Amino acid sequence: MARVLLAFEPPDGGVTENVLRLALGLGAHGHVVEVAGPRDAIVYPALSAAGIRIHRTAQSRSYRRPDRELLAVWQLGALVRRRRIDLVHCHTSKAGVTGRLAAWLTGVPAVYTPHCFPFIGELGAPRRVAATAVERALAPLAAAIVCVADSEREAALRHGIGPPGRLRVIHNGAPACDPGVAPDPALVALRADGRLVATISVMRRQKTLEVFIDAVPRILDAVPESRCALVGDGPERDALRARARALGLDDQPRFAFLPFAPPASKYLKALDLYVLPSSWEALPLGALEALACGVPQVATAVGGTGEAVVPDTGILVPPHDPAALAAATAMLLRDPGRRAAMSRASVRRHAERFGVERMVVATARLYGEVLGRR
Repeated sequence: MARVLLAFEPPDGGVTENVLRLALGLGAHGHVVEVAGPRDAIVYPALSAAGIRIHRTAQSRSYRRPDRELLAVWQLGALVRRRRIDLVHCHTSKAGVTGRLAAWLTGVPAVYTPHCFPFIGELGAPRRVAATAVERALAPLAAAIVCVADSEREAALRHGIGPPGRLRVIHNGAPACDPGVAPDPALVALRADGRLVATISVMRRQKTLEVFIDAVPRILDAVPESRCALVGDGPERDALRARARALGLDDQPRFAFLPFAPPASKYLKALDLYVLPSSWEALPLGALEALACGVPQVATAVGGTGEAVVPDTGILVPPHDPAALAAATAMLLRDPGRRAAMSRASVRRHAERFGVERMVVATARLYGEVLGRR
């Protein structure tokens, strides 16, 4: 039996959900799991309810406090020693820095899942160069680097992250849609007898949710019975609300902003169509959750999104293109037969490729290989 520390940095979003599912599932495969993350995280109540030990560290989203990152390295190293951790699994690039350093300093193996390398995205050249240099320098400190999509592994190879033999692909997994969860009443009321399209996402720059907001007036004009909603929270919320006001959507009864509280399935169950307008991704969990709940998808063709969203389940559009997003959305809203076929195909694709247990089994097998080499 191995004691594993899952270290992560963001308080919400798909990464925290990934950590939650691993923490809940790895016990059945012979591992004792503890987690180390920020002061607050949306998954802490579920982890506490499952009896999983939580350690709060100095991890933060800001890059302006190197003193906090050094403190996080010290805290994680102390945790590894005190809790007799056998393996550290770091999630996201910032936790990948602090976690890998702490593991190296304490002599235990590390596994690293970037969930989108920090050199991917809309970055200035200096930051991209610096991020690539850091990833190349720290790559040897990980016994394995888990890429959540084939496209992410290809990006690692293009940027000289390796060695290649340590780059392993384990696709993200999402739970099946819980039949006991009722649809969100606010979305049910908004939908009424119309057709509802929404994005359910943490409100960060990466998701470019302003593209969806810009598309909403076009969707409402093209399909008069349509309704649109944006469900989520995050640092971009105020800016997004201001953009919606500038477009007159604050007075539009067919559009709504709603806060998010897990599970995502309660929102998805109220939808006719799920939209994700991201600028960059590794493999977005939201798309997998839409597959699981049988909700057809309109998403941007970035990163590994196309490994989940295929023509049988949805439509891919270019990023930063509200007109293309609106056109694809309106086309599917007008075609109930196609949406029904996509819904059935989505559930099948999730069951075949993106279930949680498949992800947990693959991760547990990797831990066994790493610990066996040790």
